[in-house]
Amino acid sequence: MPEETTPAHVPLKPAKAKQAGLLEFSRAQIWGTLFLLYSLIFVLDFLYRYLDDLSRQRSATFGVRFLEEFTGVFTVYLLLPLILRMAKSYLFQHKGWIRFVCLHIASAVAFSFLHTSLMALTRWIISPLVGMGDYSYGIMLYRYPMELSNDFIGYTVTVLAYYLFKRMQLAQAQQLAAAELQTKLAQAQLENLRLQLQPHFLFNTLNTISSVMYEDVRAADAMIAQLSDLLRLTLRTASSHEILLSQELQITRLYLEIMQKRFEDKLRVTYSVDPGLENSLVPQLILQPLVENSLRHGLKEIGPGIDISIGVHRENGSLVLLVTDTGAGLGQQNTDAILNRGLGLANIRGRLEQLYGAGQAFSIANRVTGGAEVRLRFPFHLAEQAAPIAG
Repeated sequence: MPEETTPAHVPLKPAKAKQAGLLEFSRAQIWGTLFLLYSLIFVLDFLYRYLDDLSRQRSATFGVRFLEEFTGVFTVYLLLPLILRMAKSYLFQHKGWIRFVCLHIASAVAFSFLHTSLMALTRWIISPLVGMGDYSYGIMLYRYPMELSNDFIGYTVTVLAYYLFKRMQLAQAQQLAAAELQTKLAQAQLENLRLQLQPHFLFNTLNTISSVMYEDVRAADAMIAQLSDLLRLTLRTASSHEILLSQELQITRLYLEIMQKRFEDKLRVTYSVDPGLENSLVPQLILQPLVENSLRHGLKEIGPGIDISIGVHRENGSLVLLVTDTGAGLGQQNTDAILNRGLGLANIRGRLEQLYGAGQAFSIANRVTGGAEVRLRFPFHLAEQAAPIAG
């Protein structure tokens, strides 16, 4: 198989849980939404007051009611930044309910004083400008306590809404931080599994070469050259958790060619790969541990040798890797015992779980005709797509 010039893998990106909602609102969007809300309140309040006048047969009150409700509502809107600043100064401090209530009452009184003063000022200025003459707001000594009752309720509702808004923001930020932490943990676990496998694979291959060093120097020398090619390809893709199927098959072929120099005609390998799958992505070093497991536990010292078959095909939206052999089989061992007898198989299952979560499947079983079969299934995706770590 021709050697790839550059790895076409797209690196895995953290599976950031995108939080829809308040966290995505900009400051302009928030204040724009509040402006629309206060505009609606103004319209409703004006209609209520004006229709009440009409129901009592009070005429020529349209302009006055419009001015009063307009200044009453939008002066609150102008004071909102100050309201939020005052609320923030005591709302999220845990220093006792008595202190909280006292600060809230003091802030509400201060807001009411400013609101009433601002309403009086704007009405005194606007009324003559629009031809309505001087505006009479009554005796301010009584007007301030009168407006305080309404302002206290409005201030409390505003502070409560602000508190709920900030709590929702905090909850979403915590969810996002938890999702990012979970992704980083999954990546760290996956990286640990990958780093475990590489030295394991290298040491076992070197032991194989060492076993023939003194029996057949020429074969050992050829095996070392092939190991060099194998390591070069493996290191070139070492930073990727997923690589092209064509690269994975090339790594597996190089490894099996080294093994064939040791076992000669006792090892026979066949490949069955559906066309068009070369650019699909698979976990790095996913096939080599499987064929190594077949050789270590399936090849009998005395006998006709072993046939290993590697198959790859699509199954609905999944990619299926199948490694079968005609070796000694698994005996009566259960799956857990088989996975615990070496690093390779347990490592494969762990990496599949980290990469694909519930979207993967791993099975190993005896074949009816003898030998063992390992079947891997995980989502099919091409090189330009990145597989998110399952969270």
